[in-house]
Amino acid sequence: MRSWVPWLLVLCAGCDVFELHPYEVRGGVRDTNARAVERLERDVSGGAFRFAVLGDIGVYQDDSVEAVKHIARRGVDFVVQMGDLTEFSSAQEYDWVAGLLEDAEVPALAVIGNHDLLGKGRELYLHHFGPTFLSFEYGGSRFVLFDSNSREYGFPGNVPDLEQLRSALGEVPGGGHLFTFSHVPPGHPDFDASLTEPLEQLQAERGVAISFHGHTHRFSTDARRGVRYFCTDSLEVHSYLVVTVEGDSVDVEQVFF
Repeated sequence: MRSWVPWLLVLCAGCDVFELHPYEVRGGVRDTNARAVERLERDVSGGAFRFAVLGDIGVYQDDSVEAVKHIARRGVDFVVQMGDLTEFSSAQEYDWVAGLLEDAEVPALAVIGNHDLLGKGRELYLHHFGPTFLSFEYGGSRFVLFDSNSREYGFPGNVPDLEQLRSALGEVPGGGHLFTFSHVPPGHPDFDASLTEPLEQLQAERGVAISFHGHTHRFSTDARRGVRYFCTDSLEVHSYLVVTVEGDSVDVEQVFF
């Protein structure tokens, strides 16, 4: 090998001419979820508010760009994306989608999906979005995002982490609503069957208003033990949910774009 070749490789790597490894964790937008919460804390709602729930992005990047633009015109306060941000958990996918949500006109948060855990996906998610468990309050209600991708961890019996969830689902100051968000819905084969009933019972006992999920790629809704459950369409279907919270009323609308 010519003596100058190693130096050329180092120079090219430093200038981002090529990526050293498709799962390399480096640079890009960081801690997107935390910054979204900070934005919300600077603009606290004192009355009725609205938020959007966005389904699986995966390979539907063009559709996701269109969806984010459409949501900005709906007058929502923030967005929660339901996981499968990526198809292969590559660094380039994570860079792109973190930038998309960071640049959205309204604060945008995301849960982790099963496709986001491939390779070094979990490490990349932690880098770009932060912890896989997040709880915050807005407009007098509490929002809890958690990891329910049981199969990706080999069904260890603690995914989702019900003790962590139990702690977060305490009484909401002011008597607001509780909303939970995770990728795989309870009862799905990719969700730990031994935890389905305990999760549903816990959410019922704590008075969760709505439990939101993705993964199935098709919209569905049902009620279990008095708790409403919603699964979102993937973005190939060109729809998302808009949730309006006004006092005791919580209304969910399926919006097509």
